[in-house]
Amino acid sequence: MTKLEVGERVSVKERAVSWRAVSLGLVGTFLLAWLVPIFDLLVQGTWISSCHLPIGVFNLFALLLFANALVKFFRFRWALTRHELLVAYCMMLAGSGLPSFGFTEYMFPTLAGTLYYAHPENRWAELTFRYIPQWFVPWDVAEASRALGGTTPEQGWWSTFYNLLPNSFRPGGREVVRLFYEGITAGTPIPLSHWVVPTIAWSILALAFFFALFCVSVLLRRQWLDYDRLTFPLTQPPLEMTEGIDEPQTLLALLLRQRLIWLGAVIPFFVHGINGLHFYFPAVPEIRLSFPLNQYLTSYLFSQIGPFVAIVHFSVIGVAFLLPSDLAFSLWFFFFVFMAQSVLLTYLGWQIPNFLGYATPAHAGLQMLGAFFAIVLHLIVVGRGHWQQVLRNETPSDEPISYRTALLGFLCAILFASLWCAIAGASWGVALLSWLVLFVIAIALTRFVSEGGLLFIQAFRPSDLFIAFVGTRPFTPRQLTVMAFVEKVFMFDLRTFLMPFFMDSFRIAKVTQIPLQPLAGAMWLAILASLFSSSWSFLRLVYQKGANTMMQGAGAWFLQHSPRQVLDFTVAYIEQPRQPTPLSQSCFVIGFVFALLLYRLRQLFVWFPFHPIGYAMGPSWPMIQLWFSTMLGWLLKALLLRYGGLGAFRRFRPFFLGLLIGEYLTAGFWLVLDYSFGKVGHRFFLF
Repeated sequence: MTKLEVGERVSVKERAVSWRAVSLGLVGTFLLAWLVPIFDLLVQGTWISSCHLPIGVFNLFALLLFANALVKFFRFRWALTRHELLVAYCMMLAGSGLPSFGFTEYMFPTLAGTLYYAHPENRWAELTFRYIPQWFVPWDVAEASRALGGTTPEQGWWSTFYNLLPNSFRPGGREVVRLFYEGITAGTPIPLSHWVVPTIAWSILALAFFFALFCVSVLLRRQWLDYDRLTFPLTQPPLEMTEGIDEPQTLLALLLRQRLIWLGAVIPFFVHGINGLHFYFPAVPEIRLSFPLNQYLTSYLFSQIGPFVAIVHFSVIGVAFLLPSDLAFSLWFFFFVFMAQSVLLTYLGWQIPNFLGYATPAHAGLQMLGAFFAIVLHLIVVGRGHWQQVLRNETPSDEPISYRTALLGFLCAILFASLWCAIAGASWGVALLSWLVLFVIAIALTRFVSEGGLLFIQAFRPSDLFIAFVGTRPFTPRQLTVMAFVEKVFMFDLRTFLMPFFMDSFRIAKVTQIPLQPLAGAMWLAILASLFSSSWSFLRLVYQKGANTMMQGAGAWFLQHSPRQVLDFTVAYIEQPRQPTPLSQSCFVIGFVFALLLYRLRQLFVWFPFHPIGYAMGPSWPMIQLWFSTMLGWLLKALLLRYGGLGAFRRFRPFFLGLLIGEYLTAGFWLVLDYSFGKVGHRFFLF
């Protein structure tokens, strides 16, 4: 077959056979969303969907590539094109985060755990149950409040609505929650009907939030791809793995062409293979990849530095190698800068509190938040020409929707989300400000993924910023209670939120000339499929097994610790109101000003080695885990450039990409093996 014939085949397939890509993408999304709760809660091993290059998506995609190569060997014309494979990949990417941190595994345990873990001693019912709208939860709020010593909630519009529903769709008793944690007996039906109203209510808010993220992604796409020319490091593995796939070559020829990639992949496969055998057979020696360092810092000056551990992640080494050197350097360098801050404050006699629910000290977290606002302000200022085009609705033909639609869609979605919170009992102004602050954080975090290649990211809640500036006294107990639920489900942990997935998909589409309109529609189908599949899988698994039987690893976090935080923190704020302090306010301002100063210095001096993204992520939970591997990737790249030059970097780039590919494929292999043999707790990724 000539190259002309191959090109004609690709062109025809891209126009006429897109249903294959969409069908494969939907099947893959549905399967992944179904498996995430099983692997997270039952197998309790490496999380398959907890970062922005999800292990589950990557392995399904690799399996699809292999199957496609076999099809090509027998019937070349039946094989999928690169275009079709990447459409399926983008669809699976869009749906991958929702089953875990993105929605499902936070929402259902939060709604059930607030009753299961309530007792008179923690005063949840006494201080907060009266403020929980009935349509938030599947259990009868009034009945539970009276039983636990609380007062009867006020009757709202929802009481009339519930009276119109069949009995099976009305709130259930405590049994709905007890069975959630203790499991049903054989022959007992799962009480799914009581979950219908709260699931629909929260899913409506989720879709509004997701649509707002999509609209912002559209508004940012051209600036980041065309003007800033970001590298989007996490898009490189799927693009590299599919390069040349439309050519009529055998699988062996493709593997030989990418031999440096597979050479790099052998290293994590061997190391994790040995450690996997050690997990099954303890007599096999283990190759240690994690080295706790706090034990070596015995002086009291290091007593408040937080977790200090060196962890080898081959995938992170590979990603760090692909980053600009100043960015990779800054990511680990500022981790030590913030550690030095903690040492200095300890020396001065300061007690350093943490943000509730996070491992990051409050003074460092507030500097992070200040840096986030500075980064977003910088993006607006340097992109003012683009924003003028947005306001004039000068939409390029390749955008999925017009700028006017995206801008109005974002505003309408945010107003709807704020109205939803206001109906639930939160102040309209507090809700609107919370969502706007969240989107500042979301844009900054997405930039970290698109430019910095961070595999997972984390920030803080809008309420952390509010408390730093005004304390908790301006907020009523009703507002604190309602927004605590909303923050836990949507704002607490953004490590798999949708916006970076949208931006990565847009970049893949640009590189491979995939039309964005049909791709966006396919991704929304994947989002809906993921919500349905993951909800069904999660409730079925938990009711059949009982949440109490899955209290290890991720299960302990999602099913016990996380649900308890919601009202524990709320009651703490009600009983002991927080006051703002000059230190907390000044830390935010310091972070804001210092990040802007870093941008200015980078404009003035080409050689300036410090990047604002490194400063903004320095003290975060991701860098606590990834600093060492990031440093190794930076160091190896620096040595290669120094002694081999740019040519050596280009030659060995596939090798470091292979480190990531090998570690991900090895993770998938052991997950399947662990599930097949019923082994629990085999985890070699911490993210």
